[in-house]
Amino acid sequence: MPRGGGGFRGGGFRGGGFGGGFSGGGFRGGGFGGRMGGGRPSGRPFGRTGANRIVSRSPSGPYRHTMYRPHRRYYRPYWWYHRPWYYRGWYSPWWSGHYYRPWYYSPMYVGGGILFLIVSALILLPVFGVALLFPFSEADTNGFVNYRSTETLYFNEFWYEYEYIEQGNDITYSIQSSPSLINFAISDSPFESLPTMMLNISEVGPITLQSDEYQYVWMFLRPESVIHYDFNTSGPVDFFIGDANDVYIWDQGGSPSFYVDEPNTVAETGTLQISQAKDYYVVWYNDGVSNEDVDFTIDFTATGVVDFTYADFYINQTNTIPLDTFNVPTSGNWYFFVYFDPMNSPDESTLITFDVTYDTGKTSADRWLDVQWILIIVLVVVVILLVAALIARRGQKKLKLKSPTESTTPGVSPYKKVDKQPDEVKETSKCIRCDAPLKPSAKFCIQCGGKVEGRKTESSSVITPAKAKNCALCGSKLSSSENFCKWCGTKIENKL
Repeated sequence: MPRGGGGFRGGGFRGGGFGGGFSGGGFRGGGFGGRMGGGRPSGRPFGRTGANRIVSRSPSGPYRHTMYRPHRRYYRPYWWYHRPWYYRGWYSPWWSGHYYRPWYYSPMYVGGGILFLIVSALILLPVFGVALLFPFSEADTNGFVNYRSTETLYFNEFWYEYEYIEQGNDITYSIQSSPSLINFAISDSPFESLPTMMLNISEVGPITLQSDEYQYVWMFLRPESVIHYDFNTSGPVDFFIGDANDVYIWDQGGSPSFYVDEPNTVAETGTLQISQAKDYYVVWYNDGVSNEDVDFTIDFTATGVVDFTYADFYINQTNTIPLDTFNVPTSGNWYFFVYFDPMNSPDESTLITFDVTYDTGKTSADRWLDVQWILIIVLVVVVILLVAALIARRGQKKLKLKSPTESTTPGVSPYKKVDKQPDEVKETSKCIRCDAPLKPSAKFCIQCGGKVEGRKTESSSVITPAKAKNCALCGSKLSSSENFCKWCGTKIENKL
């Protein structure tokens, strides 16, 4: 492995992004200035959103009157502060009904208050929509939404925002980035839908290496990319290809495992297949005492590069975009992207400041008119429910007024006790024990408590068999010496 020491000499930028790779160098032992940050192994750009929206609408929510801080209640030790709601000053039974009756008896409900509110929503809200904000949109009454923020954007990361915009309206934008170059695009599709392409980028020598000096070219590459190298030197040099972490460890005197490692060579030709997205450094190091010339050609075949030419509007490799306007050709969702392409700049991160205003072309009145059909459907459903409720309520009233029996005297309340007339009183039986009157449905005598088991003596034509143990009429138990039932008087056949 190469050996030596020295200081860092710095690096340069060649051609920028699509024009070529980055180059640099130094003396071993100095501070290596490579990009050490990580990223997705797939190389897929990472996106995020959430810039501050600025619209001309007042704050909303439960704490809008208290600067978004929770409101604290203080109770006074007076009885009227805790009085029921129906004792409050705003309460009136003329519109809300009496507190002791169900809510649906209130005049507001009976008079069609719900129906009135829905009709008002259908008619008044669209009419006065110019002055009323639509509850489900963050745009102001004129349909403008402005995104304004200052964010730190890391390499291979993009920032995006989007809104629904009507055809013919404008997107106004201005963007600054420091210190790195960025790509900016406006499209009617998300960032992920932009196609990718393959780029062929070449770096050509020669370079001269002083004693104990190293120089390199590097490029951010994604999986399935290829590095093809071909060089020859005037004397032996160490050649290797590694990522930023490998070069840093080597620069500090370590011995990492490189992807390609050819010490003390004067000519090499080969290819390296890339399997993981990161920065790759192609390094020559002179550990001899004399200067060495290196004549090289490095071809980077970069795959998975986002092709911004498919966006409706784009600007590549810039750090300042002055205030300008883009006219939307079709209605739909429109996106803006600020992308820090790692193939454009060697920095770890950049600070972006953007101001993008969408003219959606949909005012509050337009949005109310768009949802008017929903309100109409709600109105129809409510009317049907009210009609059904009225029919059901009238049916219940008819059931209450209906007589419980068919024999009830007309004009007499079915719920008032009516004394029976003498001719309607049916003859009742009497208890066979105490002669107390019995009701037809009685099972026991209310006077003596005896069980009702038959009728009066000598009134039955039923004859109990001679050997029966129970009376055939009343079911009472019989003894062997009885000729008649002692409870009901039913005759028992003569015993042989």
